[in-house]
Amino acid sequence: MIIKLIRVFVVLAMFSCTVSMKAQNPAGISYEAFKDAPSMRWVCPEIEKYQGLLMSLRNGDYKIYADNVKKYIDLISNPHEPEKKYMITQAIMTIENPLYSTDNLVNHISDWLKNNTNYGKLMNVDRENKEISSSAIVNVATHSTFLYTYKVSISPSLVIKLMEDNKLLVSFVVYNYKNDEYSDNKFKSTRTAKVSEVYPFAPKSAYKNSYAQAYVETYLYFWRFISDLYKDLNSNFSRDTEMLTNLHYQYSKDSLYAKYGEVTKVISDNTTTLDINKELRFYESAQKVVFMGETIDFNDILSCEIVDDPTFIPGSSTTVGGGISIFGFGLGTAETRKTPSKTIHNYVVNIKVDNLRTPLIRISTGGNEHKATEIGSAFEYVLRHQNRNNASNVPHLRSVTRRMK
Repeated sequence: MIIKLIRVFVVLAMFSCTVSMKAQNPAGISYEAFKDAPSMRWVCPEIEKYQGLLMSLRNGDYKIYADNVKKYIDLISNPHEPEKKYMITQAIMTIENPLYSTDNLVNHISDWLKNNTNYGKLMNVDRENKEISSSAIVNVATHSTFLYTYKVSISPSLVIKLMEDNKLLVSFVVYNYKNDEYSDNKFKSTRTAKVSEVYPFAPKSAYKNSYAQAYVETYLYFWRFISDLYKDLNSNFSRDTEMLTNLHYQYSKDSLYAKYGEVTKVISDNTTTLDINKELRFYESAQKVVFMGETIDFNDILSCEIVDDPTFIPGSSTTVGGGISIFGFGLGTAETRKTPSKTIHNYVVNIKVDNLRTPLIRISTGGNEHKATEIGSAFEYVLRHQNRNNASNVPHLRSVTRRMK
């Protein structure tokens, strides 16, 4: 119900914006244009406005503080059920100099929620509608009396939605408080109260101090959260680094294609990040190998060798338990746990090159023997198909595999 309601307010917020469809990731943008473009900047004057307002209304007595806030921030009625009132906080961040992939932005925010907040567990990411929704339990008040301690929490519904015209909407909705009662640090009871039916909206309600504190701290919490997200975006998403990486990768591929033609074989480290410097690229028609920014002629490859330099970890035995021995007879129990020996492989492909600047290429594949074999086989092919018209060619060392024990 709350999520449905918050979507109503999201729609209202969308209509309050200037609606103008603009592509966040313009088609056909070049790597050079992206690289030289100004950084994005996230702007949200509402953060300073409302945080400043809440600070200006501060009072050491939470009841007075709550009454002050009540005068400036209203509860919002449900358009479908006017008698129901909600605490709602919305902020719109505008992106200046926008140049980003919407998927990358949604991924960045969802990762931030997982790593920096408690909204990651119940999070739903709707990539088609560019929307993230979630809920969490947040403690907003702890009030102690002589006999009891009251802890008030909220379960805010959160929606973060990327709208038209490069605007990011952040919405919170809260309807109820949960008030847990403790005595001598032991849980006694819990009660649920509607925000609109307790202090400061119902002056004669019980637990005034607890609810006054909860009311104020809820708004403070909302704006701290929005401010933290705002700071993160300005610090860590002022440039879409993943988009830049992808464009640079394509630019590098195109540059190599222009020089050497179609690539014959590519061997990569299978990481999710595209990086041409972490690939072995073989161009058979041009008789070239490109690796780590270096271009090597097929004829300069002298030899290839795969070496396994393993680490052996011996097993061990540990006795757990307290057995007692009397005159050779055992009493009680003892358990011996054995850890088996194991070998950690480290496969390395060594390629010798007839080039003083790069005389040796050393590629480590760790325990991945298949990858080492794939690399070794590719260089064996190069050795077998070097320029045979060169009469001065001498026989090359063939690729071998040596396992060191």
